[in-house]
Amino acid sequence: MSLSSKTLVITLVLSLTLAYSLFERKKFEGMLSAGDSEPILKMMPDFSLDEFKTKEPLTKAFFNGANATFVHFWGTWCAPCEAEFPEFIKFAAKFEKENVKFLLLAVNDDDKKIKKFLKRFGKLPSNIVVAHDKSGASMGLFGTVRVPETYLFDSNFINLKKFAGPQAWEMKSFFPRVKRLIFGH
Repeated sequence: MSLSSKTLVITLVLSLTLAYSLFERKKFEGMLSAGDSEPILKMMPDFSLDEFKTKEPLTKAFFNGANATFVHFWGTWCAPCEAEFPEFIKFAAKFEKENVKFLLLAVNDDDKKIKKFLKRFGKLPSNIVVAHDKSGASMGLFGTVRVPETYLFDSNFINLKKFAGPQAWEMKSFFPRVKRLIFGH
């Protein structure tokens, strides 16, 4: 291989590496952006579900008085959901004293599988409530087409942010960023 051919190959490899790095950086920055774009879902829709363990009715009114509410769609049949779940529980626990509530909404799932899955985590933080939507109808209300997907609503049920796909909930910068979204400081 001649020197010019080697130079060409090295230049090509470096160019591809740089292009790939810029592509990945853009994806990462997209995950971290504060979401300046206008969300499609403006307000938390009305819903009626049953709390998973107690079977008590659960509606939007349950979250009245909370500083913010997360609605997290997941399923035991979803590998990315299972992978991010422990981090999401720890993330929710950080907001326990902030009066931020979390609705973990299992969709299209089996009660026995949900119960077995949740058993691994012991007692969940007090700001978490779990519901099961066997039909998945709530996905249509929120405009969710895949899981995991998480919505953040303010105290007036206005949509602040949609987190599509699994998130790096344990990332050091995630908690302060979300706290700023909720409380503005």
